[in-house]
Amino acid sequence: MQKHEGLEPMTIEMLLNDPVNSYLIFILGRNSDVVIGVPHHAPLGVQDLPCESHPTSDENTGFIGYHLAQMLDCPCLIAGNYFIDPNKYKSSDYFKKIEEISPKFLIEIHGHAGQSAYFDIEISAGSLDKSTLSEKFADQLSSEFSKHPSLRNYTISGNFVQIHFRATKSLTINTDQWTAFHIELPQKLREDQHQYNQLCESLEKIVRVLLSS
Repeated sequence: MQKHEGLEPMTIEMLLNDPVNSYLIFILGRNSDVVIGVPHHAPLGVQDLPCESHPTSDENTGFIGYHLAQMLDCPCLIAGNYFIDPNKYKSSDYFKKIEEISPKFLIEIHGHAGQSAYFDIEISAGSLDKSTLSEKFADQLSSEFSKHPSLRNYTISGNFVQIHFRATKSLTINTDQWTAFHIELPQKLREDQHQYNQLCESLEKIVRVLLSS
């Protein structure tokens, strides 16, 4: 496993396109009140991870997380082709780096294949008690998506009772150390650069409102 910090953009993109090697990238940013986390990245076309407990990758999520972090000028952590499920263990380098930064907010980007999700995009803050937070986030994202013809037909929910991907076992989400949002994205959106750029623009607006509140 390789750890990388302070890489040039071209090197980061080369790593994100690497279909084999396991790595954890930490990208610096000036706004440490928020961290963008991507625990299960692999490039498009690579569906499997070398991880028994999380064998399916979240294809292309690393590019989305990296792009969003650049827009927000905030730290970003990306685990690529990773051999453990890093958001499930407080002992993982992934978790410990977030803990070291100690942000107010964590935005964690995930992907689903569509078979299990009840909505195209599912957002969880990790528990029923925090459902009002994820529901508000989902409502804001729906409002932003309504402005884009290519995005407005995606269904979105942050209602903990209604969604499938609740992130109840994710220790980076279920914590009082920061407020976290677990965002599950469909394959179609993740593989369309125009769509995920618009997604990042929408997320940037929402996160900036969170940071100003």
